[in-house]
Amino acid sequence: MTRAMLCGALFLSLSCSSSSDDKGGAGGAPAAGGGADQGGSSAAGEAGGSDTSPTGGTTGTEGGAPGATGGSADGNIGGTGPIGGGGTSPTRGGAGGAGGTPSVAGGAGPVGGGSGGGTPTAFNESVTQRGGDSARTSHWIEPSLTKANVSKMASDANFKANFAGEFASSPLFLAGATPGTGRFYAATTENDVYALDEVTGATVWKRNIGGHRVNAPTCLATPVNHGILSTGVIDAAAHVMYVAAAMTDGHHEVHALALDNSGAEVAGWPVDLSKIKAGDLAFNYGDQNQRSALSLVNGIIYVAFGGYCGDGGNYHGWVVGVNSKNPTQTGGWASIDRQAGIWAPGGLASDGTGVFAVTGNTSGISSTDHSNSDTEEILRITDLGVAHKDDANRFVPNEWANPMNSTDKDFGSSSPAVITVPNSTPSKVIVAPSKPGRVYFLDAANLGGLKGQFAEAVVASTNDQSLYTAPSAYQAASGVHVAITTGAGSMCPGGGGGNGNVMSILMQPGVTPDKPPMPKISWCAAVNSTDNSTHYRSPISTNSAGNADPIVWMINGDRLNAFDGETGAVLYNSGAGAATSPCAGVQKFTAPIAVNGRIVTGGSSGGQAHLCSWSVH
Repeated sequence: MTRAMLCGALFLSLSCSSSSDDKGGAGGAPAAGGGADQGGSSAAGEAGGSDTSPTGGTTGTEGGAPGATGGSADGNIGGTGPIGGGGTSPTRGGAGGAGGTPSVAGGAGPVGGGSGGGTPTAFNESVTQRGGDSARTSHWIEPSLTKANVSKMASDANFKANFAGEFASSPLFLAGATPGTGRFYAATTENDVYALDEVTGATVWKRNIGGHRVNAPTCLATPVNHGILSTGVIDAAAHVMYVAAAMTDGHHEVHALALDNSGAEVAGWPVDLSKIKAGDLAFNYGDQNQRSALSLVNGIIYVAFGGYCGDGGNYHGWVVGVNSKNPTQTGGWASIDRQAGIWAPGGLASDGTGVFAVTGNTSGISSTDHSNSDTEEILRITDLGVAHKDDANRFVPNEWANPMNSTDKDFGSSSPAVITVPNSTPSKVIVAPSKPGRVYFLDAANLGGLKGQFAEAVVASTNDQSLYTAPSAYQAASGVHVAITTGAGSMCPGGGGGNGNVMSILMQPGVTPDKPPMPKISWCAAVNSTDNSTHYRSPISTNSAGNADPIVWMINGDRLNAFDGETGAVLYNSGAGAATSPCAGVQKFTAPIAVNGRIVTGGSSGGQAHLCSWSVH
């Protein structure tokens, strides 16, 4: 499994079907063990516990269609319902079905996929991609991280994860056969990939994939080098990690590293992206830059591109697809316009059918006619780079021409997420922040074309470049929440939001089940507005089980902060008290991860990098 979250949760996302998610099952048909309303085991008979089971079932294999309001899941694809039990297997548990109450121990997770639920102290989960799942929900179930325990958080003094290089992405983690035997993975801008011991942080192995680009344009000299900038993705079943890198001469490659063989290159890799074409357009690798986290959906590696610092250069927004099992099969989509970059460091979100790409501003577009442009839009990309431009699969905000395109307020600077809000139509929702202070809410099944959002929220100044964020979705007693970071002119409850906040948006269910959910800004918590990197970073969230103990986590300057998910009250500040535990050199556009009761992030300065870890002591 990739992490301890349950796919049959209030924020279920179909992206659980991704081979890298391993989140729980697709929902088994109710069998004799449970009726259609209560959920039972899957058609395969081994696919997870019923919805009311406190411990869940065993590892599933296949499973059938979900029951009317129940049905449990298999252990492989992803459940379909808002609440349900988890499986007992620590490596591949079944998610719960569409109905029933959450289980006590392996209970309903609030987002994404299923976990190896069972007893809450036996988690041995993996984090195989940015945000934890291909929906990019940035949420984890962590039983030890309760509000009562957070005051006991402290730096893990015995964890010394130090390594050479410049680290500009988020770490990943692959669990071992037993707790304590897993590995953290970190890739540097010098094209080095490190495997680090789960307990001590010591380097287990290091693999260099080739010389890195050093002569690219830079923004404020960060990063200095341009090898691996983005967060890679791990295929947990195959134990293979995929990374995208700029090489010495500037061309880009995708590498597949065998994690059980000290990162040795898998046969048939790397793939040279300089040979990719989108129609007649060749990939101009010298001007393209790769910041967006990689995706693995239905066996396809998706790699998105923008440009280097600023809007100079002859780059396009690109999404390249590579077949993970047969890397000779490749394809790509590129924006019609020059530029229209896809920055999205949090990665492209998925509902299980391809990915959603969000583009930025273009050069030379003065018309208000969007019909022959790809600027400032959300677009569904499937297969090996096939774009779907019908209204059901494309969204263009009313503000695309002004201020977005005309004043460099790229839609594609932030990353979207796919969540589910129960008792609403639509229930499966794309949350899409934009640089000029607006968050759009879209029906994932019908994006709606021009002005297709069913709701939007002004969360910060619309006259500034005020949002660079990847959302995190979680469940609280009050309902489904989405946490983001905001910059200039944050629109906080009661006014006076300032220029740096973590903000939580409550998704209020439709007034009747056939009505859409409506966003309401719930709370703000101030973060360091003088540290230029902080409001470019993104929060994550945890629950201890179901909707219990909602906590939002943020790297604030060089400190870890924990905020109450219902109120925004500060629960933990690693810089307070006698024993401070800072984490220096955390870069822009990053986010921590939650794994096995720990919050882990990384940073670097002066050519030396490190991971920082905090847990309950």
